[in-house]
Amino acid sequence: MRSLDMLSRDFWKDNERFADVFNTVLYKGKQVIHPEKLMEADSNLSGSIQTKKKEDVFIERRADLIRKFVGDSEYAIFLLENQSHIHYAMPLRVMLYDALGYHEECAQRKRENKKYSSHVNRDEFLSGMRKEDRIHPVFTLVVYYGEKAWDGPRRLKDMMVEMPEWMEKSFNDYPMNLLEIRTSEHAFQNEDVSRLIYMIQHIYRKQIEEMKKECADVYVARDVIKLAGAITENEEIIRYAEEHKEEEVLNMCEATKQWEEKIRNDVINMMGVRKEGEENLAPEEAIERLKTEGEAKGKAKGILEGREN
Repeated sequence: MRSLDMLSRDFWKDNERFADVFNTVLYKGKQVIHPEKLMEADSNLSGSIQTKKKEDVFIERRADLIRKFVGDSEYAIFLLENQSHIHYAMPLRVMLYDALGYHEECAQRKRENKKYSSHVNRDEFLSGMRKEDRIHPVFTLVVYYGEKAWDGPRRLKDMMVEMPEWMEKSFNDYPMNLLEIRTSEHAFQNEDVSRLIYMIQHIYRKQIEEMKKECADVYVARDVIKLAGAITENEEIIRYAEEHKEEEVLNMCEATKQWEEKIRNDVINMMGVRKEGEENLAPEEAIERLKTEGEAKGKAKGILEGREN
């Protein structure tokens, strides 16, 4: 199976999905980014920065996915970054992505202006930028897929040591845009995006019975099923998607059947005894039974060890 990085990039390459995630998270559902106006852009963000010793330091970052949007403004750059694990320097990383985008555009302007250096004043010659030159805005969205709650920084200030109030007021903060899939309550309009998040959340919560009731006749694109399985590291769902390569859409409930059976068997095996009727236990019931028995066993053990009277 291809890596999660490749699967997630392939999923968001669809402009309908890409536009919906930005419209929903950044613009509260307002349809300001139109899929048909999105164009591919180079994901390589790099630039040379000259030090005081006049030595060039080359910095390079490769973003997961970048699109250029030609809309109300001349154009804007939208960058999507996939994260399966918490990154404790993510605001700084996002700031670097954005800064490299701006740096590269300025460098391009300088190269173009150099051709007409005889027509610029001293200030323009010093910066390489003409007074009327303008660059284009960059927007980065981090999509976090992990089951663990994001406990990392959400803005540059969160990475700083504690500052007194007078210092904090003049600090140039840099917040980042973060979509945390596991707790997202956004109302996505694109069906594939909505179903992907629905599956991930219900798999993490092991809410199989709820999925069976709500999605008995729901079919989704095969890459939605496969990506949901890869994100949640669910081998049964991945296997189901692999076994149905010839089908473009798959039933959501069918995709979870093998996983449901595995959960039931795992829980029953952990309980040590297969009691009559437990072969038909729903996963939620089996897990609750395990929890109850585990608490009872723990209490009994405490009494035996003299921890309770």
